[in-house]
Amino acid sequence: MNNTTDPIFEALDRLARVVDTNPVGDPMPGITRKARAHRRRVTALAAGGGAVVVAVGVGSASVVDFPDPARDPGYANSPSTSPTSAPNTPTSSPSGPTLAEYDRARADVDGDGAADIIRIRVPKADVKEGQDVSMVSKDVRLQVELAAGATDELRFGEALAPTISGTPDLDGNGSAEVVLSFSGGDAAWLKVFTWDGDTVVQAEPATGSPADLVADGGIYSAPEVASAALVDGGLISWVGTGDTSAPYEVRVWTWQLNEKRLVAGEAEQVQCMTPGQYPKPC
Repeated sequence: MNNTTDPIFEALDRLARVVDTNPVGDPMPGITRKARAHRRRVTALAAGGGAVVVAVGVGSASVVDFPDPARDPGYANSPSTSPTSAPNTPTSSPSGPTLAEYDRARADVDGDGAADIIRIRVPKADVKEGQDVSMVSKDVRLQVELAAGATDELRFGEALAPTISGTPDLDGNGSAEVVLSFSGGDAAWLKVFTWDGDTVVQAEPATGSPADLVADGGIYSAPEVASAALVDGGLISWVGTGDTSAPYEVRVWTWQLNEKRLVAGEAEQVQCMTPGQYPKPC
């Protein structure tokens, strides 16, 4: 594969480093958050050889057919990494640590037409540490607060602290799913969560999914194995065909949600990777 560094990633990385060393505070908090969030997401997916294609919604369209998500509010804004406690919600259990907001997005997860709030929460002491690097936290939670008032929280316990990669509509029903990126060492996982009745639940790959594409209940990325990314409102995976000549040939699958199971459909033709592009016809 061509390992040329994506210029988008380089620019975001430089920006993140500049704002992190600013001695007088953060004059551009929104840009800072976006730079840091992109930096973490790139770190997560670059492990699978996908550094040039992880910027969600940017670049050339793929040949793969994607569902048409409701972009507003069905697709998340850039997530925040501001270390503030979630308003109007408990910051911790009586016997647990004080929790703070590690990442945030807004999307309509229950399909009522109103934007809901999605938060990743970890102990307050972990928020700053995890802004730029992969981190294992003792208490990781995904919280969904509906505009209508209901709130549900899924507890991961001790786990890698994820970032919110996006909120696509993977089953075409008008409500958004939540895609989290977990990164550890050379591997990364995209895990999908959906609102079901009055709770948030994980949607796992269906039985019989291609073995290289899945691990630990998520969509897997690892060097020389597989890569994954959110592209144009869809979730895709790809693996090399074995031909390493440029352009790099890959097999591509699209993931769609079917009754809380993720089902992978393979594109009919082999596609190619070039620097700064998503997989597309060779």
